[in-house]
Amino acid sequence: MPQPCATYARALPLGSRPRRLAVAAVVCVAALSLSGCTDRPDLTGRVTPAQATGPWPSLVPLSTLALETGADIGTQTAATEALAARAAALAARAAALSARPVLTNTERQRLQAAVNRNAAR
Repeated sequence: MPQPCATYARALPLGSRPRRLAVAAVVCVAALSLSGCTDRPDLTGRVTPAQATGPWPSLVPLSTLALETGADIGTQTAATEALAARAAALAARAAALSARPVLTNTERQRLQAAVNRNAAR
């Protein structure tokens, strides 16, 4: 009984496996060669000396951050209420637009006539 690998090798035309490997090798070498041609980005001056020598920033809770920046809770509440009112107005407008038909009867009849004309062709 022949080995499975030997059967597979006889099923392929002679030279097809080495050709595939050669093509794959050429593609890999070309890709690596082209990637070496790119310029590195200039990052000089992106970090100030104070940032480079200073300590890492610490993570703080959001509530502490809001208190430190002087954000007023009343301002946040007013903004939230304004956003909720706008959302409610948009929902009401959407409901009103959904309640009425998109096309009038005249427009619907005109479009149906055009469809019937084109279907007869």
